[in-house]
Amino acid sequence: MDQFEVMSELYSDRSNWVDVRHYPSTVTCRRMLRLADFAAADPARWGSCRMAFEVPELSYRELAVARGVSHTTIMRHLAKAEVGDAGDFTARELDGECPEWLRAVSIRFEAGCTSRTYRYAVALCTFAAAQPERWRVLRLAYECPELSQAELAKLCSVCERSVRNYLQPVRLEVDESFNDLEVIY
Repeated sequence: MDQFEVMSELYSDRSNWVDVRHYPSTVTCRRMLRLADFAAADPARWGSCRMAFEVPELSYRELAVARGVSHTTIMRHLAKAEVGDAGDFTARELDGECPEWLRAVSIRFEAGCTSRTYRYAVALCTFAAAQPERWRVLRLAYECPELSQAELAKLCSVCERSVRNYLQPVRLEVDESFNDLEVIY
């Protein structure tokens, strides 16, 4: 799946996050994390992709002006990137039982209709894009809880003090009105 297919899926997800029974599937959560990894790897590219997804009526040239980059940079930013892996797909998807036309495809983005899952994913990706080094430490710490802070520091090429600071709880701000296009990274 490319970044736009993942964003479409997150936008279409109607999980309400009230309790664990109403959370999105594990597959969807994995895809959220992969999208955050994508955002941390190239924050400018994430910002361009998000803007292109949320304001699809803009041409490449208009996106370039809005983002303050060249037309060719926008073309490079919007090139499809594989952000999923085989482990993210359900058995039904891998067996091909889900017809292609039922999968999340291009949608018409409407700010007033964004799902809670998409809002949370955007908050996570915005954090990852703004603090990629911290994101990598947090991601590795939760992926491999057996690692010590010294090992995390060595693997992430940061000092142990930074690891201690990075592991402090993060409060992600989710814009409930979802009118935050002007702060896209």
